[in-house]
Amino acid sequence: MNTMKKTAAGAVLGGALLAAGGFGLAHAAPPAQPSVLNDGKVNVTVIVNGQEVGVIRDVTLANAESLATSACGNAGITADALKALDANGTPVPGTCAGVDGGPTFAFAQNTPGESPPASSSSTTTSTTPTTTTSSAR
Repeated sequence: MNTMKKTAAGAVLGGALLAAGGFGLAHAAPPAQPSVLNDGKVNVTVIVNGQEVGVIRDVTLANAESLATSACGNAGITADALKALDANGTPVPGTCAGVDGGPTFAFAQNTPGESPPASSSSTTTSTTPTTTTSSAR
């Protein structure tokens, strides 16, 4: 009878510990997302003939300014406008239409979770069969 009480007490105590550990895991906070405000980077969307071709993610402000100056210098997109976009999401004034019907560029704040998917590099391993011959003498 004494063994039965110890077994029952052990089961109850073990169940209580298991439940307490489960509740602790259930209330764990997810990892915090990194802030992208004022990180010195923006996203640039490339549009050709009215269709989005792609998005260049996490472009530095210096590179975004160079693009705006060289591709659409008459749009009036300034370094201060790009800094305001990065700092607090203020829309960039003007339209960056490319020269001579070239691509159009739209600037936007980069956001967390927009990283491109990890490249699935497929590596192929080439194995060359080797043959060994043994000669019995």
